[in-house]
Amino acid sequence: MVPLSLRLRAIVGFGAVSLLLAGTLSLFTYALVRNWIVDDRRSGAVHQAYTSARLVGSRIRSGGTDFAALLSGLQATTSGHALIERDGKWYASSVSVDPAQVPASLQAVVADDHAGWQTVGTARGPVLAIGVPVAEASARLYLLEPLDDIQHTLGVLAGVLAAGAGVATAVGAGTGALVSRRILRPLRDVSAVARDIVDGRHDARLAASGGDPDLEPLVVSFNRMVDELEERARREARFAADVSHDLRGPLAAFAAAVSVVQRRRATLPPEACAAVDLLDQEVQAFARLVSDLLEISRFEAGTAALHTDRVDVVELVGRVLVDTNTDVPVAVDPPGYRPWVSVDRRRMHQVFANLFENADRYAGGATRVVIGPAPGGVAVAVEDHGPGVPEELRQAIFSRYERGRAAHDPSMPRGTGLGLALATQHARLHGGSIRVDDAPDGGARFVIELPEVP
Repeated sequence: MVPLSLRLRAIVGFGAVSLLLAGTLSLFTYALVRNWIVDDRRSGAVHQAYTSARLVGSRIRSGGTDFAALLSGLQATTSGHALIERDGKWYASSVSVDPAQVPASLQAVVADDHAGWQTVGTARGPVLAIGVPVAEASARLYLLEPLDDIQHTLGVLAGVLAAGAGVATAVGAGTGALVSRRILRPLRDVSAVARDIVDGRHDARLAASGGDPDLEPLVVSFNRMVDELEERARREARFAADVSHDLRGPLAAFAAAVSVVQRRRATLPPEACAAVDLLDQEVQAFARLVSDLLEISRFEAGTAALHTDRVDVVELVGRVLVDTNTDVPVAVDPPGYRPWVSVDRRRMHQVFANLFENADRYAGGATRVVIGPAPGGVAVAVEDHGPGVPEELRQAIFSRYERGRAAHDPSMPRGTGLGLALATQHARLHGGSIRVDDAPDGGARFVIELPEVP
């Protein structure tokens, strides 16, 4: 399950709290209004029932037996109906009234000379049934009061309260979005500055917080940390540059001496020739290491400069293949595609040469080069038929001094771990990128993407 972002959690939290408060208030309001309306209607109907019962008793005692006229004279509500039960006979104020609507339980209570009321459900909606005994006339009076208007009113009220709760929830969620955006702004600023620093903008710093007592310590501490790290990186870069520069003199002397001995190797015994060859290899490897360290130090110091030309990618790759004695096919997809880029020839030559050298060292050689379009530019892929690069190492191998599996396998060729790091820096310096994927036929597929120019 993917965790929710901090801002989304704040929005959901504010919305949930708003819904809980608004829902609780709405339920309380609905119950309060419902009880008030129902109690008011019931008390009014009960009062009317007692008044009508006294009137019925008075009429019967005075000799009135016309129950139809008697019922029509009762002051019942306009929607209510009245019934009189005497000696087992029922008399109703309307032919539409069925004595069966009077619940048996209420009849039993009234028959025991007690007044009572009961709410019953009918096909037309709820009805309030009230029964009052008329003891003087051995009769019982029932009033049936429809409550459908109350039901409609409560339905409207419930809809309004539900809409209000929904609006309150939306307002709460909106408030959560605004508050979280304001609270998380410093984190976004920190993230943006950190991203700028990673991209090479070493002067990027957090802006002043405007005197905010909570944010000012964060701003000061973060900027101080960046300053310390930048100063430490500069010291390390200067140290590497100084050491590499100082090593170039003795290294040149070593290389010259080995070259002199190599020219006279015909006069040397076989054992000495083997030693000279080994020394020559080590001097060349050491020279590459010093050159790479100097190049890295230029990147760290921000002094790496580009001398760009408009270059045909197909022609550039072909030149590198010739210079490195690499015999692999070059596939252009789609056919006839001829991309141009603005690059520093020396740097890009070094990048492709490094990829071909790595393929020879660790993957048995490159199998082909594929040139094709990419989003916003051109992609050049160098494929090999080696074991490939495990998923967990596909980011690490582009770091400095990272040699992947070769660092733990003594049978694999040695390396400095700087080649892919330099290739990454060169690609970034040109506004491009480099990555490694799986080749279609197995092995690794190193892909360099560069911006295309007209």
